[in-house]
Amino acid sequence: MVLDEFIAAQRADGYSSNTIGARVRCVRSIANAALVRAEELTVDHVLSYFGARSLKPWSRRTYLNHLQAFGKWLGVDLVTGIRKPPAPRSTPNPLPEEDLVKLTTRTEGRHRAWVLLGAFCGLRAHETAKLKREDITVLQEGEVVLRIQGKGGRTDIVPVPPVVVRELDLVSTGPLWDGVSPERVSRTIASIATKHGIRMRYHQLRHRFGTAVYRASGRDLLLTQRLMRHASPATTAGYAAVADDQIHVVVGALPGADPAARPKRSRRQRANACVSCGA
Repeated sequence: MVLDEFIAAQRADGYSSNTIGARVRCVRSIANAALVRAEELTVDHVLSYFGARSLKPWSRRTYLNHLQAFGKWLGVDLVTGIRKPPAPRSTPNPLPEEDLVKLTTRTEGRHRAWVLLGAFCGLRAHETAKLKREDITVLQEGEVVLRIQGKGGRTDIVPVPPVVVRELDLVSTGPLWDGVSPERVSRTIASIATKHGIRMRYHQLRHRFGTAVYRASGRDLLLTQRLMRHASPATTAGYAAVADDQIHVVVGALPGADPAARPKRSRRQRANACVSCGA
């Protein structure tokens, strides 16, 4: 079957299971809608599929990326003449520090480890879920690093601060947490947070990591990009915009921005102002 061969080729190229699964579902959906086999898909089939559905720009862009990858492997062009929406600009939404403190003091065991891995290592939910002991290395200097397989199947080295190391069982053997899915990590942490009056998504812990790194590094965008494991500095720039406390300093220093800094007027001045404005 063509899709089975495509899956095998994608695995050989190092793509993650999540990426491969999304591509296969996209191709299968369009082929089923067109009543053809996957290898028989054409640009016209894709156009008909898009024309019959009100897809959001991000979904449309994602579908076209999947079709481009499948078409390239198949040796056909499935996206010629179809406009690809520009990538939407996303704004990070870091978890406030007071909420992080509240969350870390109200979790324990592996749940606390999940929170800290997101907030202090920048791990995504699927990276936290599949973390294994063999992914953890203690260097000669005593420093600890994680080997993380992130987006696109790329392996990155992530430093682990002591606050996280203390929550990881590096002595026992076997998996750190068995049978845990990304959805379970996300739902569990969100549920615990809700019980304590915090509305959040797990990914906000990663957002917190990115903004904190940018500030702690002295606004070093390249270092932040490296630690966030972003392929493009344009993605990191969003974290810089949120974390740059200078924007608040500048705006706060504008004339009249601070009500407490307004000069006090005498009773006669206030009275004259009322008369002149007709109040």
